[in-house]
Amino acid sequence: MHTLLPVEIGPQFLGEPLPNDLYNQQGVLIVRAGTIIDDTARLDHLSTLRLFRPSLLEDPPQTPPWAILCQIARQYAQLLADAPVVDPDGIATLASALRQLVADHPEVCIGMAQRLPLPSLSQRHALYVAALGILVIRGLDLDEDSELTLACAALTMNLTSQPLQDHLSNAAGQPDALQWEALRLHPLTAATRLMQAGVTDAKWLTAISQHHENIDGSGYPLGLQGNEISLEARILRTVDVWCALFSHRHTRMARYPNQALDVAFQRERGRLDDAALLVLRRLMGRFPPGTLVRLANRETAVITRWFGSQAYPSFAVSLLKPSGSPMSRPLVRNTLRIHHAIRDYTYLPLVHEPLEWERAWALG
Repeated sequence: MHTLLPVEIGPQFLGEPLPNDLYNQQGVLIVRAGTIIDDTARLDHLSTLRLFRPSLLEDPPQTPPWAILCQIARQYAQLLADAPVVDPDGIATLASALRQLVADHPEVCIGMAQRLPLPSLSQRHALYVAALGILVIRGLDLDEDSELTLACAALTMNLTSQPLQDHLSNAAGQPDALQWEALRLHPLTAATRLMQAGVTDAKWLTAISQHHENIDGSGYPLGLQGNEISLEARILRTVDVWCALFSHRHTRMARYPNQALDVAFQRERGRLDDAALLVLRRLMGRFPPGTLVRLANRETAVITRWFGSQAYPSFAVSLLKPSGSPMSRPLVRNTLRIHHAIRDYTYLPLVHEPLEWERAWALG
């Protein structure tokens, strides 16, 4: 679609082909380009109208939000591939880009962060924590600086432990003594690495060094409790635990949203920041964006919007046929109808053909 610009019709157009289409204020075409006006009366009539021509430049095509999120993920992976060299400015730039995308398209960010085309589970987790953390900060009515601090901290909280965490997520058995020690100290080593790279933002560094501390003092590495832990660190810890509940591990499948709610409020309450937990419960509910559901007709569908206080979402986008094979194109299903009602949560098959996520989110 072209941008329309106002144009004046004068004597210079008499007897000459019009160089542009001319539209009225409502965008209705009045005269086509190339028309020759050789009638003075008609020219006088056109000159009395408010006419517009297309701009010479077309509006730039809009990049789909899923594509923007993938681009952020690739840039993030590249930044971490350069370790042990850390680029704090690059991290801050990505945090700012992610913050803007969350503001514009929160459903895509929350629904797709765990499905980003990255081989590293730890990196996908960090992006998920950053996106959800931004929304929690907003839910607590904190300022933009806090959003950026949280995002920067989430993207770098596992700076020195990502390879180990990726290894352990696919390994059987428990970490050995050396691995446990590396995990216990990684909040401090990550903060030290950032300081060596020139980071001086105290809130960023504190959030990282304290992001495994618990309100009741049961966390690590220092066993801090209550208000000894910074607000950003308490929020980061809460979101980190929440997002981990949605991750597959070699010992268990990812939890469904209702299970995550139950675990967070039964097992973790008292250890995590209560205000952040309550925001998460209000925000995410039992069918947050990205939730996979099985419909009454046995199709697999994805929830693409928040539905507030509704017990069940009113629509979903089907991705898989009842047989489990991908649909030729995603389809919007009215889940208030019996044939497409939501029956249960489900997972995608461990091995499946590529899905048209971009089209699914566009439909949703």
